[in-house]
Amino acid sequence: MAIVACPECKGQVSSAASACPHCGHPMAASAVLPRVAAGRPAGPEQTLWEGVPSIKSLTLAIVSTMTFGLVVTAATALSYRPALRFIAGLSDGLAKTVAADQSSLRLAVIVIVVVIVGWRVAKLAWRIIALRSQRYRLSNQRLLVERGVLSKTITEIDMRTVDEILFNQAPLERVLGLGDIVLISSEPGGRGNREQVRLVGVIDPRAVREKIRTAAYEATGNQVFMRAT
Repeated sequence: MAIVACPECKGQVSSAASACPHCGHPMAASAVLPRVAAGRPAGPEQTLWEGVPSIKSLTLAIVSTMTFGLVVTAATALSYRPALRFIAGLSDGLAKTVAADQSSLRLAVIVIVVVIVGWRVAKLAWRIIALRSQRYRLSNQRLLVERGVLSKTITEIDMRTVDEILFNQAPLERVLGLGDIVLISSEPGGRGNREQVRLVGVIDPRAVREKIRTAAYEATGNQVFMRAT
């Protein structure tokens, strides 16, 4: 005698039973399916989804950096001559210095503006590179998150241990069709907390969330899915 799965409700049924005690479905020999062990994915590992964070998730940072550069450049250009006149009016010595070194002063101001704006642009560029270096891969067994530009860190979440799947979408992200997905595992992580991983800038996040939910459900052997999603 063996324990098999009902082809209708997937409940556990004795192989000697003529009908499923859960749903009443006839247990014909040809309809009996082998029982899938709970908490163990069936079959080989298959990739269900792959993605990278969308650069659109940095829209606010990009707009902010562009605005900063324009404001600094415009403010410097508008205030340059009034500032020189003000300095020259402080004393005759300063007036002679300003008159003799206008080209040098102009070059110095340009260099300062380029350094200030360039530093802001460089920080944004690094954020874009770091964001696009992330890789997400969902299979029927696990979720892999790869991060790092110069060095790589890989975080793995077993689909059998997923307890919660959280979904976050700010107003701008909703307009852009993006969102963040957070997976919380039953496995312990750092500082005694449960392991969790965040997928940022996901395109069509609702569909991806459903893929993850389905993979977690199937990885538990089609048992009752009680996770808060």
